[in-house]
Amino acid sequence: MNAKIFTGSMALGLLFTIGCTKRFDDINQNPNGPQQIANEQLLVPAIIKNSVRNYAYISQFGAGVVGDYYANQYNSGFDDAWTASQTEGGFLWNFFDQLKDVENLRVLSHQKRDKNNEGVALVLRSWMFQVMTDNFGDMPCSKAVHGKSTGNFAPVYDKQEDIYYALMDSLKVANTLLATGTDPINSDILMGGSALRWREFANGLRLRMLMRMSGVTGAKINVGTEMNTIAGDAVTYPLFTSNADQAALQFTTELNNEFPAFHNPAIGDYHLSTTLKTNLNNLNDPRIAFFAMPTPASYGTGSPQYGAVPNGYGTAESSYGGGTNFQSQESPILMPLVGYPLYASPIAAQGLLLTYAEVQFILAEAKERGLITVATDAATYYMNGINDQFAYDGSRLDVLNQAIPSTDHHFAKSSDIAPGAGYFTQPGVAYTGTTDEKLYKIRIQKWFALLYNGFEGWSEWRRTGVPKETVIGSASAISAWPRRTRYPLSEQTINTVNYKAALQVQGPDDLLTKMWWNK
Repeated sequence: MNAKIFTGSMALGLLFTIGCTKRFDDINQNPNGPQQIANEQLLVPAIIKNSVRNYAYISQFGAGVVGDYYANQYNSGFDDAWTASQTEGGFLWNFFDQLKDVENLRVLSHQKRDKNNEGVALVLRSWMFQVMTDNFGDMPCSKAVHGKSTGNFAPVYDKQEDIYYALMDSLKVANTLLATGTDPINSDILMGGSALRWREFANGLRLRMLMRMSGVTGAKINVGTEMNTIAGDAVTYPLFTSNADQAALQFTTELNNEFPAFHNPAIGDYHLSTTLKTNLNNLNDPRIAFFAMPTPASYGTGSPQYGAVPNGYGTAESSYGGGTNFQSQESPILMPLVGYPLYASPIAAQGLLLTYAEVQFILAEAKERGLITVATDAATYYMNGINDQFAYDGSRLDVLNQAIPSTDHHFAKSSDIAPGAGYFTQPGVAYTGTTDEKLYKIRIQKWFALLYNGFEGWSEWRRTGVPKETVIGSASAISAWPRRTRYPLSEQTINTVNYKAALQVQGPDDLLTKMWWNK
């Protein structure tokens, strides 16, 4: 049966049950295609490839807009591109396509006592659900676990709060399984078959979720205690040690394995946002040459200029600042082959799920707020995050420039974005000031680092209000910057009763209803 179902169960003290379902569809089966697979590890590369390529593609476009990194006149007005008919793919509800195989991976691994592969399944499942629930809020989960056995394809919605607690429990289980497993993780194109790196991913993802809910009143767990347990015990709860072991999928030059937008039409409509340019310019940050291409008017002149466009400016965007000749498009590492055949790279950009820099900024904020009491000070975590992000961005520019003749460099190289000593001593970067001032510095640097995790940048703005320049535009269809997205149309038409019941709990199915952790 090809029902898009996600179920979960574990026994003997490792019990964790959470499921989510997407669409409840085909009764026809392909007689020439296998319905079951004996070797669960055959599922791993396809799950990773399909989910991360999907995520990376959306992060470049819609997520980049809602994160206020880029502007686009066709969807930054939060109207047509934000309808219920658009959000299934645009906001990753279609992760359920991969979650079918994730569940098969988990069940088969559990049956065979392959702890490492079961742990991988739990980490991937938790990551996908974290992304989805932060985009939509409450959603079908625990009751969907009965779909495969009972035929119930119209599950009730679980509260986001309950989903969060369940996912964090699942990540604890994953860390334990991966610490004790002996089975190989074959064909692992994300973490190179390293159980340690999957543990680092699991623990970092828990920190992300704990920080996100750290402002919740009446939480069922002590966020500080949970974070302190992770931060204070690197043996039991390892974390990324540099960008070399972070959760980043390296694309290849093989057809259909390149960066997912490599074969797209020319970028055209996506431009550097005024919010990103303003914050980079305020700090004299040379990474503007990484985040955006020079304007067409300055391209190849030796004096690159960067022109930005405000979000929500409507059709007037095309003439803003003198027109597209004076507007910067997305990062040079995102250039498609069409329009840039001499320069586009299929491998310069990576699929980023969770980075070392993000984890360091989480720890910096946790230390500054007194949530953790480890010996490392907040300034060290903060500087770790900044330095690593500069190094990572430079390394991707080096990959981009590998195939470009030295006489034909019109885009930045790593040396062009390396910060001078003065960068770190200026008032907007130096780790000085009041607690609020330090927190703002941590959060703006974290926002920079989340550029290619655009939904995470959006979530951080929803949680913290940073950057402060993110405001609705004059031509926007709504009165404030979005707080969530609408449920897919399929939920309204197929799971109508439970969809309507969920709205009575969470609030209206519109863009301004706040998340549980954001209320």
